[in-house]
Order: sequence, then C-alpha cells, then structure tokens
Amino acid sequence: MRVAILGVGGVGRTLATELRSDPTVDSLVLIDKMGDRARVMAGMRGRVPIEAKELGVEDRRALAKALKKCDVVVNATLPKFNLAVMQAALDAGVNYLDLAALGAVGPGDRPGILVQLDLHDAFRSAGLMALLSMGLDPGISNVLARDAADRLDAVDAIRIRSGGTVKLPGFTSFPLYSREAFLSDILLRPTVWLDGKLEDREPMGEEEDFAFPPPVGVQRVFLTSHEEVKTLPRFLGTPVRRVDFKYALDPNLVRALMSLEKLGLLRDDRLIKVGGVAVPFRRALIAAFPEPSAILRPLEGTKAVSVEVEGTQGEARKVLRSDITLAHQEANRRRSTTAVYYLTAVGAAIGVSELGAKALPGPGVYPSEVLKPERVLRAWESHDLTIVRTERAVAA
Repeated sequence: MRVAILGVGGVGRTLATELRSDPTVDSLVLIDKMGDRARVMAGMRGRVPIEAKELGVEDRRALAKALKKCDVVVNATLPKFNLAVMQAALDAGVNYLDLAALGAVGPGDRPGILVQLDLHDAFRSAGLMALLSMGLDPGISNVLARDAADRLDAVDAIRIRSGGTVKLPGFTSFPLYSREAFLSDILLRPTVWLDGKLEDREPMGEEEDFAFPPPVGVQRVFLTSHEEVKTLPRFLGTPVRRVDFKYALDPNLVRALMSLEKLGLLRDDRLIKVGGVAVPFRRALIAAFPEPSAILRPLEGTKAVSVEVEGTQGEARKVLRSDITLAHQEANRRRSTTAVYYLTAVGAAIGVSELGAKALPGPGVYPSEVLKPERVLRAWESHDLTIVRTERAVAA
C-alpha cells in the first residue's frame, strides 16, 4: 500500500513510524502545511521510503492531485477538515481514514460524524471505503464495546470512561492531544443515547467517581461530547438503551473555558494585541498550554480507557469490562511520544491495515465498530499492548 498521512504532528509522526514496520505498506506520503515537519521524517532511513509534501488540506484540487496513486489517506489534522479531505479522497479515488469527528456546531445541527456517514453512497458508488474515528477513543473503544456486546444476549448500557494522570511542573491539568480539538470538545454540549434517541445534556453533567485500573485509580469524570455515543447505537447490531462517554477533567479548567466562551472571547474574530501584533484570543489561550508533542523529556503518568457493557447473558445480568492502560514513559521508550499519541496511532495503523485487507463490510463509509473485533484485538496485542477483561454480576 501507498499511504498518505495529512498532518505530521504528534499522532501523524507516530503513525508514520508505526506504518514503516507494517509489511503491507510500501511507501508513505507525508503532507503538512509546515513542510519542514514532513521533510524531517522523509530524511529518516528505513525500509519504507517517505515522500514529503508541503500543502494545506484546504485546497481540495491540489490535495486530490497529491493523493493520486495512493491507496489510503489518513486525516491526522483537525476534525474540521474531515469533509474536505473525504471529498478530495473521492476525487483522487483513494480510501479514507480519520481519527476523530466534529460534534454539532450549533443548536439543531447534526453531529459531524453523522454528516460524514451521509457520504456512504458516494463512496460506495466509487468503490471506495472510509473508516471514521479510528484511533484509541473513539476507535478501539468502539471495537471493545462491540466485542462485549457480541457476548451478551441483550445490551442495556455502554459506558466509556477516559482518564489518566500526568505530572508536569506548572500544570495540574492540560490536554494530551490536540489543544484545538480539546477546546472544541469541551465547549460542545454533551449528548447521551437514551431509549432510541440522542439527548442533550448540560456541560459538566452527571459527574461520578470512576475507578480506573492502578496506577490511575479513582477520578472524577463528566459527560463529554464524543463520537461513540452517536454511532454505536446505530451500528452495534443489537439494540442498546443507553450509551454515554465521560472524561476525567479538572472542573476548574472546564468552568474557566466555558466562561470565556460565554464572554465571546473564544470567537476566531476576537483579537487582542500582543507586542503590537493582533492575534485571536483563542490562539493565545491555546498557546498557554504545552504542546504534548513538543515536550522534550518523558512525561510521568499513565493513560487509561475503560469500556463497560451491561446486559444479560442467559438468566444472568452482567457487566463486561475492558481496560487499557499505558504509562507515558513506556510510550516514550517505544516511540518518543505520549501514551495518548502512541495508542491513538496504533489504533489508526490497525485501521489502515484493515482497509488494505478490505475487512470492512464493503465499499462505503463506516465507523470502527463494524470491524471484526477478533481481527482488531489480535492486531492490538501484536503491538505488545494488553487489554484486561473482567466481568461482574449485577442485580437484575
């Protein structure tokens, strides 16, 4: 396969390294608006040759031209570019994968991942496949939910929890993935799937103390807008009454960001002057948080994702749970990155392999839960990553 990766940030760079060890990948094309980032990777020797191109993804015609002769394009830029890149993939005749999706931009708007799914017929007619939101969470979290649901006779609830710890002097809480994507996620109203429909909830709602595996332990988690809630009820293959996603957040950070949003300070056109130069306040705020991929020394701490699926198996009611944990120092040892970026890149690399093997139901646009769990989880374990599965009985 010839694979193009758009965006050579923390995830894109790590994904490129992962794909260079995939025997089905013959060559890579790295495309980034900051050409130096792609050229540095292209200069590294290895089995798989790398070509670097300096290009912004906003130029659909130029992007389609750059994707010609590729088999798969991975959008590792911001989710706001998903639709534009999908259209370029259609123009170029290339299969598509991304790592995350937009939520609903405004009141009454449809979530971005559902808008992407509307392109199913276009991709099917073109004989192409698109795999949406295939990283860690979303991505592997969807596959774990599907794996547990397949082992139950009926499913009542799916609970996805994301947390972790990190130690960095001067910061008690900051995102370990794209700062812009983090800000967008936090400012969106979360939704839950309940009794056949999506329902809006208040930000920071339905908080609970959730026990992640050691060494993370108990953390306070809150409802957060996320892709799994939108797709699992539609593609799981079995009815489910409730699906929700909660993230371990610093409530002080979230309240501060929401207050700035209400004051109108986070609009792209809200400018401030710094040293005589006018810049968007939003950009200045984001710059106040460290960029994880630019942190030189290994971070201390651990990333954790837990998926609980509750339902019935025969006469018994059970909760089937799957846990993923990885220390940031281990991710740094393997790929000189954080656990969040590494686990996301591994999920995406597996998705690329599944596209290459035509392991989706057929041409069209799909979320990651349509993949066969046994294939994905076997590939996950081949990366020397573990999933701890437990089950417990609950009262009917």
